[in-house]
Amino acid sequence: MADNERWVFGVAGNVVQSHTDKDGNVFYGTKSFTPGTQVYLDGKYWDESCEEITVVGLNRFGRFVLDSVSVDMIENVRTTRIYHSRVLNILDHDEWMEGHAWWGDTVADRKGTQNFVKKWNEMKNKTK
Repeated sequence: MADNERWVFGVAGNVVQSHTDKDGNVFYGTKSFTPGTQVYLDGKYWDESCEEITVVGLNRFGRFVLDSVSVDMIENVRTTRIYHSRVLNILDHDEWMEGHAWWGDTVADRKGTQNFVKKWNEMKNKTK
């Protein structure tokens, strides 16, 4: 398969537009990401007890980065296919999990992303 035809299943979400801290200060996006930025969630081994999740997204300086983000900063979670070569390169070389923390391109991986999205949305609905 040519490199430009490669893809994997993944879970995407968007960084929240704004949020308020405990002192009432309003912040837009996160330290790394602007509001509304699409990020890809590393959810293969994530569970509801974790307060942060690892994501890949285009940072405020226009570079794709791997970063940890509070789960409260992510909305509109959905299953998607990831085609962008720079994102795929980051997923393949995730130093913490040696590339095994992300989904692949099989039917089982697609079902895994769908199950993750279902679990995520159920968790978010409980906290509202």
